Amino acid sequence: MPPENPRILIIRLSAIGDVVRALPVLHILRDAYLHAQIDWAVERKSAQILEEHPCLDNVLVFERPEKTWDAVRAFRAFCREIRGRRYDMVLDMHGILKSGLITGMSGAPQRYGFARPRAQELSWLFTNRRVRLGKRTMNRIEENLALCELVTQRVSWPNITIHVPEEIQEEVDAFIEDKFHGGKLLVAMHVPVDRPEKQWPIEYFARLSDLLLADGRFEVLLTWGPGQFAAVDEVMRLSRRRPVAAPDFPTLKHYAWAAHQAALYVGGDTGPMHIAWAMGTPVVAIFGGTDPAKHAPYCPPFETLHATDDWFDEGVRPTVEDRLARITPEIAYDACIRLLARTRALRPVTPTDPTPLPPDAIIEGDDEDDVTA
Repeated sequence: MPPENPRILIIRLSAIGDVVRALPVLHILRDAYLHAQIDWAVERKSAQILEEHPCLDNVLVFERPEKTWDAVRAFRAFCREIRGRRYDMVLDMHGILKSGLITGMSGAPQRYGFARPRAQELSWLFTNRRVRLGKRTMNRIEENLALCELVTQRVSWPNITIHVPEEIQEEVDAFIEDKFHGGKLLVAMHVPVDRPEKQWPIEYFARLSDLLLADGRFEVLLTWGPGQFAAVDEVMRLSRRRPVAAPDFPTLKHYAWAAHQAALYVGGDTGPMHIAWAMGTPVVAIFGGTDPAKHAPYCPPFETLHATDDWFDEGVRPTVEDRLARITPEIAYDACIRLLARTRALRPVTPTDPTPLPPDAIIEGDDEDDVTA
């Protein structure tokens, strides 16, 4: 059994969307251990999601240098820092070799993680309490809740948050008030993605923007990240009407508040989509080469658009590009209208009943104190 007020470390290093999807575990642990020290190990790219979070005591950022040997030395120093903090329990929510090494070198007596095949790159060797997930496809958040239940025994859905300082809220609000004056509903569209198998055609975003603006009830804000403005610029060039390009937001917290202020988010399976969902914004998520069963938001309000095999003639083997192209701007527009009609007529619903461990999840361990089911 852990101490009454344990020292806890969560390890989820990256990417942005995966860090967001680990936030429910943070809230659950804080509810279970009100006076515990809870820290989080993360890489720089995703650290802003966690900084100043009310449930965290410390954010431990691994700064990775570009040169290989410098990175190795920095990693060893990072592990030594973690070991010096003498954690009682560590949760490896990443499940790769790097997170496994951090877990093992922490020296924590209780080291929680996933079993194979969810754990990869030998990371399971560094944990002594593991959850083996069943064969059915599980949402990533559902997987995280299964791991969390090893620690808390009973998992209920929390209200999650990303902390945004008041001065950033005011800065983003000033931009929105300056650009949009008609009292219409603001739709945030995140056009670019880093992986081609997730990229809905640029011309489709332009057409969807025109459909929403022609409707008369909406304004459109095109958001983007570092190095991605070219995609937004192309949408503006192709659009017949006038969407507004977001400024170069200096932090993820700026983006998070802009997404929060929108009535709706539209985009692909990206970190910004998960941020928008975490900020309580209804989401229309367009999927191509990734599985919405694993990567869609976990609870309403959201709609996913994914061209499954039954969208095509029998015997056709569609490519990822075929699937994305089949989701037309008109289909996306209809999804936007449906979702907004639901969320405006009814208050958003989130699960409040305890979320049980998946029925086919099995808990594993290496020692006699491990929990089994």
